[in-house]
Amino acid sequence: MVLIPDPFDQAVTTWNLDKLYPDLATAKREIAPHKKLGLTEVEKLHLRGLLCGYSPAEIATQLVKTAKTVEVDLCNTLYRYVEALTGRATNTVESWREITTWLEAAGYKTSTLEGEVQPTSSWGEAPDISVFYGRQEELATLEQWIVGDRCRIVTLLGMGGIGKTSLAAKLAHQIQGQFDYLIWRSLRRPLPLEELLGDWLQLLSPKRVTDSPIKIGSQLATLMEYLRKYRCLLVLDNLETILRSGDFAGHYHEGYKSYGELLQRLSQETHQSCLLLTSREQTREIALLDGSNQPVRSLKLEGLKEAAREILQAKDLSGEGQWTTLIQIYRGNPLVLKMVSTTIKEIFDGSVTDFLKQRMTLITGDINDFIEQQVNRLSPLEHEILYQVAKVKEPVMLARLQESLQPVLPSDLLRALESLVRRSLIEKSVAGFTLQPVVMEYVTNQLEQLKQLED
Repeated sequence: MVLIPDPFDQAVTTWNLDKLYPDLATAKREIAPHKKLGLTEVEKLHLRGLLCGYSPAEIATQLVKTAKTVEVDLCNTLYRYVEALTGRATNTVESWREITTWLEAAGYKTSTLEGEVQPTSSWGEAPDISVFYGRQEELATLEQWIVGDRCRIVTLLGMGGIGKTSLAAKLAHQIQGQFDYLIWRSLRRPLPLEELLGDWLQLLSPKRVTDSPIKIGSQLATLMEYLRKYRCLLVLDNLETILRSGDFAGHYHEGYKSYGELLQRLSQETHQSCLLLTSREQTREIALLDGSNQPVRSLKLEGLKEAAREILQAKDLSGEGQWTTLIQIYRGNPLVLKMVSTTIKEIFDGSVTDFLKQRMTLITGDINDFIEQQVNRLSPLEHEILYQVAKVKEPVMLARLQESLQPVLPSDLLRALESLVRRSLIEKSVAGFTLQPVVMEYVTNQLEQLKQLED
C-alpha cells in the first residue's frame, strides 16, 4: 500500500488538533445531529488545508478536486461548525480566512512556524480617508476582483481629480486583513524600477537585501518568489508620471520602460498577490491583457452622482435646486467640484444659483491650471482633434473629423481618439464625439488666444 503524503501536515505542528477535532465534532452534533458522529476524514483534511492558509481553490488543486466542490462542502460543513464553536450566528462567514482568525482567537493555535510572516503594512504616502464620498458599488466590485477572483493586477483609471487615489486607499484599508503584506508607494516623484524593487524587497525580506547593485532581472525573480510565497497587496499610485507627454497614451518615458517587464511578469506568472495601480492613462501592457474573465482588470472611474451633493453640502452652499446642474457641468469630478465650490463660497456668497446665472465662465483659476496640466500631455494630433470638436460646439461624427483633419491617416485618427478616450478628455455618444463643458471652454479659450496671436 502506497502512503500519499498529507499536503497539509504543517497544521499538526502549529494547531492543537487533539482538542480542535473533538470540539468541532461536538459543534457538528449540535447543529447537524443527523450526520455521522465525529469529523469525517474529508472534513479533517479540508480543515487542515484552511489552517495552513490555503484558499478553497488552492485546497481543491492540492486534492485534485474542483474548486466548486470544495467550496460547497466547506459551506455545508466546517464553516457552520466553526460558527457554532466560536459562538457566532449561522452564515456569518464572509471569507475563508476568518476560520483561522476565529480559531486562533479561541486559543487553538499553539505556535508559529519559524519564518512564518506576521502581517506587515507600509502605507507610504497614502492619503487620509476619514472623509470619503460614495463609491460603494466600485468598492464591492474591486473587492470581488482582488479577494474573490484573485486578480493579479487591477488598475483604477480616470482623469485627474476623479478620486482614484482615495478609492484605492479606502479599498486597501478595507481588505488589508486578507494579505500578509501591504505596501503603498506613490510615483508622484517617478522612481526608476530598480529603486522601487529594492524598496519592496527591503520590506519583504530585510536580511536578503544588500547594498551592492543588483540587476533588475534578479530583483524581479526574487520579488516573484515572495509574491508566490506570501499574499501581498502592492499599491502603485500615479503611474502616469512614468508615461510620456506629447505622445499617445501609454508610452513610457526613457529610463522607465522596464516597468513594462514588471507588469508583464506580474500579469502572466502564477502567484497569490495583487498589484493595484492608479493612473490617468492605461499602459499598453494592461490594455492588451485586460478582460472581464482575466486576472488583469481595469475600472474606469466616472464622476460622482448623488454622493457629489455631500461635497457641496460640506461647503455650505445654497441653491440646492441647482446642485444637480452644477454636478453635471463638472461631471461629478470631486476635486473640480471642491475648487468651484470654493469660488462660489468666496465670490457668490455660497449661492450656486447666482454662480450659474453669471454665464461668464465655468473655469476658475485653479480649474484652468488643472485642465492645462492634463491637456499639456497630449500629442499634436490629439490637440488638433480637441480644437476641431470645440470649433463645432456639438457632437462630431468620425467621418466629419476625418474630413476636417485630412490628410491624417484613418489609423492615426483612431489611435488619437482612443488615446483621448483613455485620458477621459473626449466623450463618445451615439451622436458623436464631444467635450465636457469645462474642457470645451478651456479649448475654446485656447483657440481665441491663438487667433489673437495670428491677428
